[in-house]
Amino acid sequence: MSLAFAFALALLAQEGQATLQSCVFEADGWVCRYRVPEAIYRPQTPLPAPGPPLTPAPETTQEPSGPAPDAEAARRARLISRCAEANWLSLCTPDDRREAKALKAQAETKAALRLEVTTLAAKDQCPDAVRVALEGGDLDLAREIRAFCTPAN
Repeated sequence: MSLAFAFALALLAQEGQATLQSCVFEADGWVCRYRVPEAIYRPQTPLPAPGPPLTPAPETTQEPSGPAPDAEAARRARLISRCAEANWLSLCTPDDRREAKALKAQAETKAALRLEVTTLAAKDQCPDAVRVALEGGDLDLAREIRAFCTPAN
């Protein structure tokens, strides 16, 4: 109990930090509620002065340099890193912890499937590698392996 009290005092002493409202012991362990102060975020660098109106650039036939970052994939990665193996001091809700653990298990399963499929492809067993990828339900991996195994003419 004294550790929680010391933690609460440390949070109150830091201006602009979240303040502890209450802690309750639930089935999964201690769940603490915090109040987060309002914050205004300003850019570090000043914005450039507005210039003359831009004329439309001529269309080019360049392909994009890579796939656009997937916002949902980035959110999932942050959630896994923040809440999957979180201790009781972290600011993760029980729902966040459950979702992070499920996403982590799903990512581990996908990595194991990729390892098995690439091992088969390395042994020059391409039809078996494609079959395993399809049985695992990873259509993108099956396409990758099929494209990898296609002989270049």
